[in-house]
Amino acid sequence: MSVKPFYFFLPLLFTLPSHANNPLPGHLQPLGSQVVPVGDVLTLAQVPSPEEFFNEFVKPGKPVLFKGAAIPTPAFKSWTDDYLSSKFGKVKFDVEEGKKENRSKELFNMPLEEFLKSYKEKDIYLVASVPKIMRGDIYLLKCILCGGFTDELQDTVMWFSNGGTKSVLHFDAIDNINCLMSGTKELFMVDKKEHAHINIDKPDGSFSKVDVDKVDLEKYPGLADVPWYKATMEPGDCLFIPYRWFHQVRSYGPRNLAINIWFTHRLTFKPDNCEKSAYKDKEFAPLSEFQVKEITEPGLSLLLIDEMGEQPIDEKKFFEIIEKLWPSKKWMNEAAIETLKAMFEVIDANKDTLITQEEVRNAQLEEYEEDLMEILPQDEEGDESVHDEDDVRPGDDDDKYENLGRRGDL
Repeated sequence: MSVKPFYFFLPLLFTLPSHANNPLPGHLQPLGSQVVPVGDVLTLAQVPSPEEFFNEFVKPGKPVLFKGAAIPTPAFKSWTDDYLSSKFGKVKFDVEEGKKENRSKELFNMPLEEFLKSYKEKDIYLVASVPKIMRGDIYLLKCILCGGFTDELQDTVMWFSNGGTKSVLHFDAIDNINCLMSGTKELFMVDKKEHAHINIDKPDGSFSKVDVDKVDLEKYPGLADVPWYKATMEPGDCLFIPYRWFHQVRSYGPRNLAINIWFTHRLTFKPDNCEKSAYKDKEFAPLSEFQVKEITEPGLSLLLIDEMGEQPIDEKKFFEIIEKLWPSKKWMNEAAIETLKAMFEVIDANKDTLITQEEVRNAQLEEYEEDLMEILPQDEEGDESVHDEDDVRPGDDDDKYENLGRRGDL
């Protein structure tokens, strides 16, 4: 049994009060019908520099739409069905039946040319990592070309259908930029700070089981008044989706093709990296010139900083955060308590009995993190405290759906 990375377990299990009176406004209506949005996601006509992007959007966790940013790229200009079939037709991809996502169906594999012949008439969509042979056509925007972003590129995923796809309401444990090549998308987006409104009742997959077409406000009362933002994407637009922001995506056709660039959420910006970078003055650069790899850090450090806020915290608050992060109902044991006390002492560099964000950043916690993964209890599949009978996903392998929660950006 493989050990999941610590960042996988996020503070998202909540008990929400039930409304007794019906009907409720928006009850059994599509998600977003319950309350008007706070507003639209900020739209920019120009892509910012890497440092501006980090300071204004990545660090504070703020989504932004770059209008028409992908239009000059080869993928936008060239990726017609005929081009893709002739150049990459033999490449095989994962395809799923059913465009309303429920994360319960098996994927099947087919050559791209077969998918292109049938997707317009069938209820299927393609979702898969982009192979190296196709990455030369995909360009990174200038906002992530230096400063450390390209050091931690985790994946590039292609989403392809005839429209009509509907994702689950979910969050992702990393940052990503979604660029739309054709079709349109509408996104329901909720700040991670509003997590009390969102019932992530499938915690090991980072998503809610709410029916996005018929929201049951008796079961999900927090959605009745959740503050949310709307993002509307048109061909050529690129949307930055901050890590841990809740979102649900609807895609429209007759042809819908999007590409996600996934990268580790950064705690700091590296100005020296930009000064030395050959890409510092470039508007774009081919993805093929960079290494894409799965990275499991920063894990616990990142989550601690995210939860503790700007003010220093004491050991009691530290324990409260760890307990909140851990999804099991079977909490603590003596070995875990001793490990956490030792961890707190290591973080507390100046020995003032308080820890700060800076101290967390500077601490080396990997060894403690590994120890906790061995010590702390985990609920087993089928444990009624976490899982329901209908959670079973026949044929799933653990990593395809659970790793990083990335399955939902259709």
